[in-house]
Amino acid sequence: MHVSALASFFNRLDRVERPLCTLANMLANVPAIHKLFVFVSKLGDGPAWVSLFVLIGLTTPDAGNLPAVLIGASLFNLALYKVIKGQTLRNRPCTTWEAINPATPPLDHYSFPSGHTLHAVTITLIIFPVLPLLGLILAPLTLLIMLSRVILGLHYPSDVLIATAIGWCVATVAGHLVFF
Repeated sequence: MHVSALASFFNRLDRVERPLCTLANMLANVPAIHKLFVFVSKLGDGPAWVSLFVLIGLTTPDAGNLPAVLIGASLFNLALYKVIKGQTLRNRPCTTWEAINPATPPLDHYSFPSGHTLHAVTITLIIFPVLPLLGLILAPLTLLIMLSRVILGLHYPSDVLIATAIGWCVATVAGHLVFF
């Protein structure tokens, strides 16, 4: 898709998603909700995932090469996410619409796709078949991370949905690389 056609597409999509983003972002005005989703968002940052990979490697010898696969998938996601963001250049809702306030500072300028969602979905889906109890803990956390992106005014729902689909694809491929 040509750059101007892509920008036009995102402009139309932004207007369609604006009401939901505005409504979700109003939840961040409730102090308890704000604190919860800022905390959850921080858990979706890279250092928390790296700590989890190290913890799995140190405490779960029967997990095989799971930590290496998680690191590899995360590095792949990071590169893919940066390429996509650099090509699509979709502004964040909090940048585009005055009514939407960033409830926490964004890590970068553009919103598409949601990197937090991409990583959380990929990691959770890779871990689940190998360490199902940990997967049961990560699944609701992943859902909260996904919600946090819209509630905090940092992403459109479509950023989260597309990141979920990409994460599922990456996890499906990476999951075949886990050996015990």
